[in-house]
Amino acid sequence: MFRDRIRDSYERLSPGYRKLADFIVNYTLDAAFLTATELARRVEVDPATVVRFAQDLGYSGYRELSQEIKQHVHARITTGEKPTEPYATQGEHFSALLGKFRQQLDCLTPVDLERLGELGTVLNKAKMIWIVAEGALNELAQAFAQGLRNVGLSAIAFHPDILEAAMRLSHMQDEDVLLALGNEGPQIDIGYIVQLAREKGMHTLCISSNGLQAPAKEAELALIISHATSPFTGLALIAVLLALIEERLKEERLPSIEKSQGEQRLHLNRLLELRQQTCEQLDKSLAIWCQHLGWTESHSLSCP
Repeated sequence: MFRDRIRDSYERLSPGYRKLADFIVNYTLDAAFLTATELARRVEVDPATVVRFAQDLGYSGYRELSQEIKQHVHARITTGEKPTEPYATQGEHFSALLGKFRQQLDCLTPVDLERLGELGTVLNKAKMIWIVAEGALNELAQAFAQGLRNVGLSAIAFHPDILEAAMRLSHMQDEDVLLALGNEGPQIDIGYIVQLAREKGMHTLCISSNGLQAPAKEAELALIISHATSPFTGLALIAVLLALIEERLKEERLPSIEKSQGEQRLHLNRLLELRQQTCEQLDKSLAIWCQHLGWTESHSLSCP
């Protein structure tokens, strides 16, 4: 399959061939409908380079490569979600689903993984991280923002509502980073937000299951997982990629995280000591008031 051939050959490819490989992997749906001349124009190489690239991968020419890309896209679109035969057990069903998901992860190429590393590097250097997403991805963005805060980074997730977006954009600075998440739909409003963030001089990133979405086209650095078979698979893959980024950031920021956790423990112990002292003083004060009011022991109060 063309993705495997690109993955196995990528390290030895020339810069021009790598541009073609990156486009085909990240914008597979686009590539499926482009002629050799149109692809050359999109990637800004000579049409003859497209033919030689296909031959270098082991194809007779670009037509054979293009046919395989079309078959790949068609298979992804028409793949049924229901099994041809019912599963014997629930465990067997989940095992099959897990196998399909693993296949999706195996489709990540060295290009994808390198780009994922670049995303993590940019986020780690950011003064402030803004994450924009809509639909089901908004909740995922909120969770990722909290995860980033847990490792000591400043992060805020927001919905691309026009009023909220305007307010958030007014607070963004050129040293900040905007990360857009996309799964379903054209994401037009998010594309506008990415465009305005770039105009402010910010780094703009995107993780999307569709390279045709507006934020994927507008972002300075985009990771496209176009091999997702469904919106649900795309959502799950994005969740996994965000978890990988968070785990990498934890490893890189471990010394500062351990220092912060140590300080938190000291403050927690001190707060507990102060609460205990307050409780002891409050119990004494309450006892005096109870005695003054003539309350019986059953009326007495105590600190929780």
